Amino acid sequence: MKDEVMNMHEIDGLSEKSFEYIILRGKEKIGENLIEITYGDTRILVELGKALDGNGEKFEQEILKEHYSAVIVSHYHEDHAGLIQYKRDCPVYIGNGAYRIVKAMSEYHGKKMPENIVTYRNGRTFEIGGIKITPFLCDHSAFDSYMLLFEAGEKSILYSGDFRFHGRKDNNKLLAALPKSVDVLIHEGTNIGKVACTMTEAELENKTVEIMKSTGAPVFVLQSGTNIDRLVSIYRASKRSGRITYMDNYTSLIASAAGGRIPRPDVFHDAIAFTPRAVRGERKNMFFEIQNKRGLKGIASGTQRFTMLVRSTMLNYIKKLFAAADYKEATLIYSVWKGYKETEQMSEFLTGIKSLGINIIDLHTSGHACEEDIELLKQTVNAKEYVCVHTENTI
Repeated sequence: MKDEVMNMHEIDGLSEKSFEYIILRGKEKIGENLIEITYGDTRILVELGKALDGNGEKFEQEILKEHYSAVIVSHYHEDHAGLIQYKRDCPVYIGNGAYRIVKAMSEYHGKKMPENIVTYRNGRTFEIGGIKITPFLCDHSAFDSYMLLFEAGEKSILYSGDFRFHGRKDNNKLLAALPKSVDVLIHEGTNIGKVACTMTEAELENKTVEIMKSTGAPVFVLQSGTNIDRLVSIYRASKRSGRITYMDNYTSLIASAAGGRIPRPDVFHDAIAFTPRAVRGERKNMFFEIQNKRGLKGIASGTQRFTMLVRSTMLNYIKKLFAAADYKEATLIYSVWKGYKETEQMSEFLTGIKSLGINIIDLHTSGHACEEDIELLKQTVNAKEYVCVHTENTI
């Protein structure tokens, strides 16, 4: 643990509260952002995630023991919110929509959310110990993600969280809502020094339509079950291509938790749930509550013009489908970070897919800001100080 910053400083012999921040983790590492913000006796922890490489357990246990006035989480990804169930000694704030997703994921795994969770909404300022916090809804590969503005003692810190400007949300609306001047901007830098993000989510949808229209065979899409923007892109492409969309019980649960106009089997007639393995107990109850669902035999005996959302754990299920139906010239769209290909599980999955004669096409765009996005954010808020986190670059 880093030493705590002094909460007070002296001016002309008088004691005055000092508004400070410390980057505990994330300065030279992608993921596991941990930022401490203090104002007098108020001590706030921003983010509470797990290390992506799994090597942060000792530090994470120390953080859980530390006392904070509150924890503020920007979105539900594991490296930002993976520990919130274990922090029970103070209020933990998260977006209202993000909370629904986290709750659904927890229930799927047989866990209950603690009672100290507090939700916030876009643009609605709340206060903790003299620190005003205003959340600004932003675009990211996680549903209901936020930038967070902290204000105290006539000073301001804007934390970008994870964001991008090439998704589906109205960037102009966000930029117009942000302050035009802040003292400190703490921004993500995942893609700094990397190839620019050249594809928008809308362009990815259009390319997916081209792929789907070029074949009458099944199209499998490997994507994250919690990437709601990608779910929308694939569903829209599938619909434009005259296909039905199958999504597994877990993805269906996440989509239902997101609600609204998000495609999901409990509302959309051409979105159908399936379960890749036998489910029991509460998971079975959850699956049978879904109105629009189909078993393996029903999928295999139906139209081949379908899209199926899959994950790397579903190879055996896909093999069973191929054993039950005569699928030829099927395609798998690989739509996650290419770095996952280096993992043992993903490597085995892709090898198995190739053995079935399935053509693999890479089609993905980052959930994180490109360098030009970061520059636009900087020009908008005109900070006196810039701090980069969530990056492997020493800048």
